[in-house]
Amino acid sequence: MKQRPHFFKLVPCPGRLARWIGSLIALVLGCSLIGAIDPSSALAATWHSVAESSQGQQQQFVDIDSIEPLGWGHVRVGSYYVDRRSGQPQRTDYLTEYDCDRRRFRDVEFHGPVGRSRWMPVDPDPLNSAAMEYVCEAIAQKKPA
Repeated sequence: MKQRPHFFKLVPCPGRLARWIGSLIALVLGCSLIGAIDPSSALAATWHSVAESSQGQQQQFVDIDSIEPLGWGHVRVGSYYVDRRSGQPQRTDYLTEYDCDRRRFRDVEFHGPVGRSRWMPVDPDPLNSAAMEYVCEAIAQKKPA
């Protein structure tokens, strides 16, 4: 009786091969979706509170590790906002771009009840304004003198 080469011992018999490949594909897709559904679980984040209002009922946080200069006075950062005014804390996660020179912002991605995809002035929103000032100062300090 001929023996099968060593490689074939690693692959299940042909009758179960389709199930084995299907399970492998499901496992790979499942692992990749974890990062898409909850990106904070896939990447480390260092959250910093940049502002609060209404006696701490509203807070704005930025992820220091995600601050990314885009050039021309623009910066992108991950952040989240917590609103406790209704009793139950409500969190909204954002990926926001700030235009430091023109004092405006746009939400590139968001997960929660609000979000804007077009450029908006930052000044009417004191929490967002504080986030912009923090990240714009952070990239200004990183520039070579």
